[in-house]
Amino acid sequence: MSKKLLIFDGNHLAYRAFYKFSNLRTLDKVNTSIVYGMPYIAESIIRRLSPDKVFLTFDGGRSKFRLDVLPSYKERDKKLGFDAEDFFRQKDLGKEIFKAFGIQVAQKKHYEADDLIAMITRRYVDNGYQIIIVSGDKDFNQLISEKVNVYNVSKNKAYSVDNCKEELGYEPEQCVDYLTLLGDKSDNIPGYPGIGPVKAVQFLEEFGSIKEFLNSTAKFGKVDKEKLEEIWKRNKKLIDLKYFYRRFLRTESIPWENPDATMDLDKLRKICGANEINSFLKPQFINTFKQINT
Repeated sequence: MSKKLLIFDGNHLAYRAFYKFSNLRTLDKVNTSIVYGMPYIAESIIRRLSPDKVFLTFDGGRSKFRLDVLPSYKERDKKLGFDAEDFFRQKDLGKEIFKAFGIQVAQKKHYEADDLIAMITRRYVDNGYQIIIVSGDKDFNQLISEKVNVYNVSKNKAYSVDNCKEELGYEPEQCVDYLTLLGDKSDNIPGYPGIGPVKAVQFLEEFGSIKEFLNSTAKFGKVDKEKLEEIWKRNKKLIDLKYFYRRFLRTESIPWENPDATMDLDKLRKICGANEINSFLKPQFINTFKQINT
């Protein structure tokens, strides 16, 4: 029977915690929404899914390669609606709590969490693991296979090869083309003008892929094939995680920050004490983490 590996998208987890526990403060009014929320959400998922291993990944900044392809990639056209300095301070503290629980964390400068998750997934599928990626990022749907599922925390839904088409409107192997047509506002990636979710699904239903459409004599509305081909070639480099892995990560080692991860209760007590968090020190909470990565 395959072992189960849970990979948390740390960035998504941090944002989820930030908004879900936005009212949490210490007695001195210091925000602890992420410091508390990240481990709290993760522990409940770990307890429910009972994995054999758990990893956590974080962004190390924007990919230089993708910026060369599209200089406006992930460029923000407005300020964040919160204190960014406090957000990153909390995220770093949250990360240290996971390390104190003995969870391996992957992060590297100029490497995006998406690519690290794709890298870890590839390596551990090859080693016989069943993977569950925990994130709300739709980019991960392209990695779905018989051995890889995606669990969307926000929607409380798991996507697999069995329900991907029914739930999302496309097969996992069509995900990159779907996102290429649609674009991605959160990453500032333009899609094909005038194509939204409904038309993108109709396009893939009719042609299967952008490549098949471009190689045919068929038409789809007012879509210009030359323009679509240009967008397709660009967006594939930005969106396709397997392409990025093959080109840049195939021979790289997974950039663990703590490759010899062990539980450090003294460190945990210190962080929890400074942030007035007692629940993480309870035996049942600690035991959830003790039972994994052994």
